[in-house]
Amino acid sequence: KEILSGPAQVVGAQTEAMSSMLSVGVLFDFDGTLGDTEAPAMDVAFWELAPFMPSLERLATDPAGLDAARDAFVVENAGKAFEFMLEKVDAERAASGGLLPIEQAWARDLAACALTASPLAAAVDTQRAKLGLKTLADIFSASAAEPTLLAQQKADTNARLAIAATPTPNTPAALEALVKASVPFVIATTSGKPRVPICVDACGFRAHFPSDDANIHSGESDFDPPRFKPAPDVYLRAASYVGGGGGLPPARCVAVEDSASGVGSAANAKIGLIVGYVGASHITDKDGHARMLMRGERSEDGRGADVVLADMADLPAVVAAFGTGGGAAVRGASWVRLPSCSS
Repeated sequence: KEILSGPAQVVGAQTEAMSSMLSVGVLFDFDGTLGDTEAPAMDVAFWELAPFMPSLERLATDPAGLDAARDAFVVENAGKAFEFMLEKVDAERAASGGLLPIEQAWARDLAACALTASPLAAAVDTQRAKLGLKTLADIFSASAAEPTLLAQQKADTNARLAIAATPTPNTPAALEALVKASVPFVIATTSGKPRVPICVDACGFRAHFPSDDANIHSGESDFDPPRFKPAPDVYLRAASYVGGGGGLPPARCVAVEDSASGVGSAANAKIGLIVGYVGASHITDKDGHARMLMRGERSEDGRGADVVLADMADLPAVVAAFGTGGGAAVRGASWVRLPSCSS
């Protein structure tokens, strides 16, 4: 059957409508929205934490079991900051007999120039090699490990994404359509710098985002202390830059997001229209993910995505409708049918 991403269906909106619309700007999340980067980044995050997860010890010689654990980890943690994942695993370690917090265990191994040997550590190194990363055994023995696991994760993620980041489907054409219609856009992401600029280059987006300061806004890197989504700060900052000249009011902006925390951030910033996106490769249950984005689980007022797209090619028409008729022109209708799903 046909599953709609909103309460009704509207078809036939044309990008040409942009010519008569009021000023509007688009604020894009990056990972899993502009860039199909969530899967490779989450792969790195999982294998970074895996040696320290007590629950995985029993799966050390079970590759299929480890893959299943990774898949569950990605579903549960996609869109979240690595710091939150660290805290979660530390809680697991504390509940498993008072194991050292991860960063203390990392510092111990760093001082010994050797990762604590275990079947799980060996399995992790096999996976790191498949991702094109140096093994933990090699970096520790060569005294090349970063001073903290958080720093190691950032370095490894950057190395992986430099070769694995690709645009989400039809996104380059959608960006060109926005440029043609003179609609300004910037990035509003939780992820840090230089990670996102590296991905921008790998995806071939640099012409659209020439400045790391004016065009790429990061909850991690542009605030001290960091302000991670669902806090509204990165969206408020992005709105103040979009289009230059002091930016646009949040109410005249469109946010494009693939995660619950990102939708919550946009809602908490009072962005005029929140567009959910489920077209990235890491989202397998598109119908379920769309409904989750619309529930508004991470927003202060319960607001969720106003509309959800499965194909970025439909974004210009949604922006045109918002620009000419405001949020009401879009909230009453779903612009895109999600792929057929079983009941």
